[in-house]
Amino acid sequence: MSIKNIIADSDSFFSLPVKYVFYKYFNKYYKVNDIIEAAEIDSEGDLLIELKSGLKISSPPSKYEADHNFTERYKYGDKSKMDKIIDVERFFFLYEVLSELYINNEYFVHYDLQKGDVVIDAGANIGGFTLQASRKVGDSGRIYAIEPNEDNRRTLQKNLKLNNINNCIILTEALWSEKCTKKFFISHRPGEHTLINYDGDSHFHKQGEITINCEKLDDLLIKYNIENIKYLKMDIEGAEIEAIKGAGNLLETQSPYLHIEALHEVNGKPAYLEVIKSIERHGYKLKKEVDNYRGTISAVK
Repeated sequence: MSIKNIIADSDSFFSLPVKYVFYKYFNKYYKVNDIIEAAEIDSEGDLLIELKSGLKISSPPSKYEADHNFTERYKYGDKSKMDKIIDVERFFFLYEVLSELYINNEYFVHYDLQKGDVVIDAGANIGGFTLQASRKVGDSGRIYAIEPNEDNRRTLQKNLKLNNINNCIILTEALWSEKCTKKFFISHRPGEHTLINYDGDSHFHKQGEITINCEKLDDLLIKYNIENIKYLKMDIEGAEIEAIKGAGNLLETQSPYLHIEALHEVNGKPAYLEVIKSIERHGYKLKKEVDNYRGTISAVK
């Protein structure tokens, strides 16, 4: 874990002076502020941000209190360098999306998309990656955005409309190793809803559960006549192990680039350990070593 992550995660009283100095001079929200052209609360009460690139992205306010490691960046930072950042307490999630995806370019470090490419976005959430990928593949390409949570899909649809995107198809089925119905556990954060029961995990605050339909990715490709996949992005909160089992035909017969977030523990071990074993059986090799902070798998055949 990097020093900045240790500082962010610390709850110690003695870390406060360190945080004050660190966030005053090394604050990722400064970079987020730099890419924002304008920000406002729209008529629906959502935060609407227009980036200097022309892309627009919206997010509803959080229903739950923000964790301190989000709000402290603003609290201890230089406010003059965050003049376009509005209400971190309620809209922290969108600022984190902008930092990870649009500053760090998280999904395109080891592989880039071309016009006409077909992309699977499993765990599309509010569309952070979807919007980026849509621009890259153009009108001749397709993005299949898989998002089983209704609230997230509503925001995703809004973001597609804001950017006049017509090359994205939203799928509502969750990914698993078989066709089935399962409990879907709703988190206090919009990016952490999951098929895995994390009761007892202090980092997961369950707000409810629903029953949803699950499918194998291989079956979804047949069902929706999806071919020639160039990029498979997967961030499904611990369900990656089972989802990859259901994608065996895709991984065996095609060669999509894989970007899989698989940090969550399943049966006492980080999910990426099992996911790596599965994809290696299909001839994949890692593009970089997987760290135990994010658990990001980047792999190619």
